[in-house]
Amino acid sequence: MKKYTILILSILILVLANCRDKLEPEVDDFVEYGWVLYEERDFAGAFAEFQSGLDMDSSYADGYNGMGWCYIEFDDADSAWLFFDEGLLYDNDDSSQVRFEMLAGIAFAYHGMGNYNDAIIEAEELHDLNPIFEFSHNFRINFKDIMILIATCYFSEGDFVQSKSWIEDLLVILDLEPDWDPDVSTPQGQAELALMIEELQKH
Repeated sequence: MKKYTILILSILILVLANCRDKLEPEVDDFVEYGWVLYEERDFAGAFAEFQSGLDMDSSYADGYNGMGWCYIEFDDADSAWLFFDEGLLYDNDDSSQVRFEMLAGIAFAYHGMGNYNDAIIEAEELHDLNPIFEFSHNFRINFKDIMILIATCYFSEGDFVQSKSWIEDLLVILDLEPDWDPDVSTPQGQAELALMIEELQKH
């Protein structure tokens, strides 16, 4: 009798286990996996996961963040701008890492579109909020890139004084070239500034 009882209990356990509802993925599951693929440089796969997340919840800011950065990798600044701009509407927290990353992304997108003034505005806002910014999904993108971006945009707008100021600040942080002081009111000084920006982009 005891054997039959054990057998019945075993069957009941198996039946109940098989009757459990299947766990459906949540929006953050799609987005988190999207970032895993992004970090593996599978940008097409990441894009699909971010899109699935946004299909599930169209107000999920990090989904827009991911889509925007995929478009940056696809060299499509206009589409990147659309997603960052939309995502920023859903994240107004000035201490949010997701917001920091979208501000960085939209600054790069504006630069890619040739809209240097708006790139400066977004990048300077990010620098004010987080002067030691680092992109959590690519450590090679950080505050140094933001400062160089600002300097580059000012240079492109012909504001060589502001451009030089940002480069000087970065050189101090990096403890480089303490005697560098070109006269940017002259063509030679502007050329020296352009060369320094180019060198720092490789640093």
